[in-house]
Amino acid sequence: MRQNFINIEDNTPKSGKLSIALYPNQMRKTGGKATSYYARVVNRRTLRMEDIFNDLLSDDGSTDTAQMRKIWNTVINAIAFRISSGVSVDFGLGVLSPVVTGSFASEQSEFSWARNRISVQYRPSQGMKDTMATLEPVITRGKIACPEVIRVYDHGSSWDSTNLTEEQTLESGTLTRGKLLIIEGKKLCLAGDHVDVGLYFVSETNPDKFVRLKADGLCRNQPTVLECLVPEELDSDDRYKIRVVTQYLGKDKCRDEPLSETFPTEFTVN
Repeated sequence: MRQNFINIEDNTPKSGKLSIALYPNQMRKTGGKATSYYARVVNRRTLRMEDIFNDLLSDDGSTDTAQMRKIWNTVINAIAFRISSGVSVDFGLGVLSPVVTGSFASEQSEFSWARNRISVQYRPSQGMKDTMATLEPVITRGKIACPEVIRVYDHGSSWDSTNLTEEQTLESGTLTRGKLLIIEGKKLCLAGDHVDVGLYFVSETNPDKFVRLKADGLCRNQPTVLECLVPEELDSDDRYKIRVVTQYLGKDKCRDEPLSETFPTEFTVN
C-alpha cells in the first residue's frame, strides 16, 4: 500500500476525510434535552508497527519486515533513553518532551508518586499540523445504540427485503393486511414511556397520516425482532414506510429521549 508521508511535497492523507461522531452533552440540558453536542474522532482501529512495516515493503524485495523491525527497535530505544534523560526529541512528526504533572505545596516539597506523575508530552510538528489541516471532517452519528432495521418480511405477499425475486426491488414492497409482518434488526425493542414510542406505518403522501402500534399490540417485541399483524387501517391507495421509535438502550435500560429508524422501502398495501 502506498503511503503519503508528510515530509514530501504531497502531504494529503490517502482519504482526505476524517470521521467525527457527535454525542449529546448530558451536562447541558434544557427541558430534559441536550442543548449542545461534543465530538469524538471515529478511531476505526489501532495499528501495530508490524502493520506499518508491511505497508512499507518494497516491490523489489530489498527490504523486509525483519530489517525494519530491528532498525525501528534501535531507534525507539534511543529516543526513549534521550527522553528519560530530560531531553526533548524531534522525531519528524513532532517533539516528544518529558513533563511533570501534579502540584507541590512549597519549593521545598519532595516529589511524590501519590500526587505527581512523570510523563511524555507530544507537540505536533508544523508538517503534521498542515496534514491535519487538509482533512475534510465528515460528521457522523455517534454510537448511541440507535435502532437498526435489517430485514422486513411480509408473510402474506412473501416480500422479503433480504431475498428479493427478479421482479422485486428494495425501493418498493408489499404489505398484506391482517398477515404477519416480521421486522429484524438491532435495538428494536419498543420500550420507554415517551408518547412517541411505537411501530409506525407512515404515509408517504401525507407524513401526518400514520398508524402506530404500541408494544402491547405486537406479537413479539424483542431487541432483534418485532412481529405484528399488518394493520387493517392501512389505505390501499397510499404508500407507507415503516418506522421504529424506541427508548430502548439495552439490558432493560432506556434512554431519556427516543430514537428512530425508518426503513427506506415504500410499501403498497393489499
